[in-house]
Amino acid sequence: METIIKQSRITLKSLKVAQFASEETLCFTATVLFDGNAIAQARNDGRGGSTFLHALEGKAAQLSDAGQFAKGLPPVRFEGGITGQDDAPLIIDMTLDFLVDQLAETLHADRKLRTAFNRDIGNKVLFIKNGKLLFLKGVKLKSIVDRSAYFTALRARHTLPIVILAELAPDEAFALWKRYALSNDPS
Repeated sequence: METIIKQSRITLKSLKVAQFASEETLCFTATVLFDGNAIAQARNDGRGGSTFLHALEGKAAQLSDAGQFAKGLPPVRFEGGITGQDDAPLIIDMTLDFLVDQLAETLHADRKLRTAFNRDIGNKVLFIKNGKLLFLKGVKLKSIVDRSAYFTALRARHTLPIVILAELAPDEAFALWKRYALSNDPS
């Protein structure tokens, strides 16, 4: 997933999510980094309230600077308003706690996607053909002894060119898988 806010100065590490406790918002704790330096602990109880930011010892000034940086970011515009169906968009001014919420949601969603990808790439022969993500039913990637020969034979059986994800670098395979797995065209 991509965050709706384009910036790289404020990031999170050590994100821990309690999915079972997430009701209205994501229930999480994380360390907030500003320009790569840990400045605060963040937490949200998952009940729809704000994210609380507590400066680490001696980092109150950096937390204030991060807050000022966040306020300088453009507001976020949600088309469809509050309900998603409204004529007027919902516009939210940027704050540090809102930015941290968005970063946590994005990081959590990316982790869930990565987990699903790792499950798929380890168990299936995934390939892209004619703009669709496909796999071979009943064939486990781990059971193929000579992958090179198998993939060559697989290519020979298809008239259109195919891209086999297991032959790509992990990040490249993930990017392709994500693009096709998240498309609205089920294959």
